[in-house]
Amino acid sequence: MIGERIAIVTLFMSCLFLCACGGSGSTDVSVGSGVGNAEGFAATGAILEKEAQTTGDPGRGRTTLLSGSYMECGVPYRLMAIPGVASLLAAQWGNASIMDPLPGREGNGAELPYWMNTFVNEDGAEVVNANCLLCHGGKFDGEMVMGLGNANADFTAGVAGSALPAFPQNLIDQLGLTVAEQASFDKLLQRAAAIGSATNMRTIGQNPAEMLAVTLMIHHDRHTLTWSDTPYSEYVVQDHNGNPRLDDNIMTSDPAPWWRVKKKNALFYNGMARGDHRGTMALATSVCVDDVQTAQKVDDMFVDIQAFILTIEAPKYSRTIDVELANTGKSIYDLDCAACHGTYASAEEATVGIEDTYPNLLIPLDVIGTDPVVAQAGVVHSPELVDWYNDSFYGRITRMVPNDPFPGYMPPPLDGIWATAPFLHNGSVPTVELVLNSAARPAVWKRASMDSAIFDETTLGFPYIELGYGQDKAVEEEKDFIYDTRYWSQSNAGHTFGDHLSDSERRAVIEYLKTL
Repeated sequence: MIGERIAIVTLFMSCLFLCACGGSGSTDVSVGSGVGNAEGFAATGAILEKEAQTTGDPGRGRTTLLSGSYMECGVPYRLMAIPGVASLLAAQWGNASIMDPLPGREGNGAELPYWMNTFVNEDGAEVVNANCLLCHGGKFDGEMVMGLGNANADFTAGVAGSALPAFPQNLIDQLGLTVAEQASFDKLLQRAAAIGSATNMRTIGQNPAEMLAVTLMIHHDRHTLTWSDTPYSEYVVQDHNGNPRLDDNIMTSDPAPWWRVKKKNALFYNGMARGDHRGTMALATSVCVDDVQTAQKVDDMFVDIQAFILTIEAPKYSRTIDVELANTGKSIYDLDCAACHGTYASAEEATVGIEDTYPNLLIPLDVIGTDPVVAQAGVVHSPELVDWYNDSFYGRITRMVPNDPFPGYMPPPLDGIWATAPFLHNGSVPTVELVLNSAARPAVWKRASMDSAIFDETTLGFPYIELGYGQDKAVEEEKDFIYDTRYWSQSNAGHTFGDHLSDSERRAVIEYLKTL
């Protein structure tokens, strides 16, 4: 969930098992005429049981998250004094358009973008690197929301591009970097060169969490965590017959909102992370790790960071809600959706002790029908990487079990779902309305605007433009903005559970989701 420039995710997949019943419009929607079968869908699933989590200090975790040294190496802070360096780094780290500082942060970090940290590493050098908010500090209505997936990050050139910017050596010499500062800088440049091209995404907003994890694993010895610029093993993606796939094997995912973590007994879209959840966070920060001792030190920090993440709540919808229509939508939801996605106590219910519920179900692939690549990655496509992880230091903390009891996906909690466009685990669907109407989903689309304040309140999601041509036919300046569902791992198929609904029924359910 959390990484050098990427947080390997606390994962969500918006497979809304929304099955509803009868009516029309915002004034005449009745309950009882639908053909939903949420109980039947839920019955196909397996409950993933809760396991003990290490207790940490959430206050210390927040401080560590926003100023800690878990990244170990970075760009010397003194380089930030050079005009244009901050924006250069932002472009390399995928956030050229997001330079807002974090209110309340003190010291040298006060002037940095909210997703950058400055810290003193173990060699005494003050350096700058990305923090977890690079991917889990998205914006809604122009404001950063802690834990929201960043739908605007641009990783089409990979994490840090092919390499971080090459600064003229004579300029660096004039700054008089210390040996420790130069060593930290050289280390980051070295690692970025290995990671960059392996983490290229097809479209702005797509998150390279899986590809980053793969790259970090194959460049580290699984037992000692010693780094090698040359991979210890080749990354081979296999098809269902065990033959190497020779085509484009980019694995697409959408960054998850952190506030769902507290409800989930198993992490990742496919529920494969079992045990103490923090292990995958530590793996994601291993860009500068060279030994188990350092990994242990970083893991200790994530005990507290995990504790802080567990305190994060979903934001409240700040726009207008049709209360009457939302109440009708709640009746539909409770009847046909809660079996998979849980129940949500209103403020009034909470005052009398009623709490949210979440069933923690893993649902089989053939029931959900959504793109299977992420669920099958550790079972079919690259099972040897699961072995690497479980044999490593990180596997002692969090086990990877992608096939227990079967490959599938977890229907996520729906708190704050209205803020988390695009939808499905791979971000292939731009609005909730389309999640509930599979026949209307566009095969190729792009956002009408990258402004987070441009939001469709009726459909809950991004206003989009449907295109009659694929990404391969687009002009160069448009290509990076296009989501083409015909590529591997990017299908928008499946989740047909809302197809029987009328437009007015969908509208009622959508209005209720605004209240969560």
